[in-house]
Amino acid sequence: MSWNTGKIRMNQTVLTIALATGFGMAISAPAWALDLSVYGVGHLSADSIDNGTSSSGYLHSNSSRLGFKGSHDLGKGLSILAQYESGVDLTGNGTGDGNGGANSNGQIFTRARDSFVGVKGNFGTLLAGRLPALNQWLYDYNLFGDQVGDLGNVWGGDGLPGRADHAMYYRTPDFGGLSLGLSYVPNQGTSGNRASIGKADYAIGGFKLSGAYANFGQGTGKSDAKASAIIASYDAGAFNVGAGWQRETDIGGVSGADRDKYTLGAAVKAGSSGTVKAQYAGAGNLSGTSGTGTKQWAVGYDHAWDKSTTLYVAYAKTRNDAGVSYSAYDWGHGDQGVPPITAGTSPAAISVGIVYKFDVGLLPR
Repeated sequence: MSWNTGKIRMNQTVLTIALATGFGMAISAPAWALDLSVYGVGHLSADSIDNGTSSSGYLHSNSSRLGFKGSHDLGKGLSILAQYESGVDLTGNGTGDGNGGANSNGQIFTRARDSFVGVKGNFGTLLAGRLPALNQWLYDYNLFGDQVGDLGNVWGGDGLPGRADHAMYYRTPDFGGLSLGLSYVPNQGTSGNRASIGKADYAIGGFKLSGAYANFGQGTGKSDAKASAIIASYDAGAFNVGAGWQRETDIGGVSGADRDKYTLGAAVKAGSSGTVKAQYAGAGNLSGTSGTGTKQWAVGYDHAWDKSTTLYVAYAKTRNDAGVSYSAYDWGHGDQGVPPITAGTSPAAISVGIVYKFDVGLLPR
């Protein structure tokens, strides 16, 4: 073995130990009982956006991210899990990048995404950290995730949080295609801010069905905001279809502020690497208040260049009633620099983007 080869191997060993130590995991016999990887998504798009009153061209970073994840085998069927994930703004604006960050300009790392430490065994999986809330069911069937036309523009448009800080989550093992998840967020030193989520998932063949119920505390003296959802989809290989319903009650902690929301979509394979897709999302009027509904349409084409790279073009438009201002390009998609939407307008966007995903093992698996 040459001196250079030995030096490279020594440096790899030092890096491995440093990374493992950063995860709070001790390396002990048996050697390399640790699975550690770095992963991420780079998502940029060129957009022509009309906010309903004016239009302009933009370059946006859309929920790009960088993370480390690892697991350590404790033996006897138990494993420790850890994941550290941060939003990344590839344009360097530090805000309006689809990750919910609000840093000053010039920042590349924006806001924490799903990050946790947990344990997994025959009993199921237990996690604690910053974890999904609405996101638990929003992406069960969302053909335009992180693109213009994302379902979250409508389903998340009344303040339901995509993620929850200082949350705990338990997931049961799979029972013949059925599994259950429970989330809990404590008051964390304040009053009336507890949250809880229950979700059931069933899958058999290409059919998937999920149902969720969530209760989000809004603070002292306010009603808890609640959400119920049912999502069903079927994937036949050459095509897939899906539909969903979400009901929100006491929106924003206001008693009696309720509304129903819907989605319906389909995607068809076009050749060996293309997918044509279309999706509708709608929100009914707020209870007792006319002129407060919206409708969103989105159409697009995805081209899988290879297993890691996707090119796409998408168009989305949201038609708002006079009393609301839902977006067509906000949730998951960047909106840095776009002027605010005025109630009653119909924002629209056409977007051409590239998505690159990677997941590289840092230790032998």
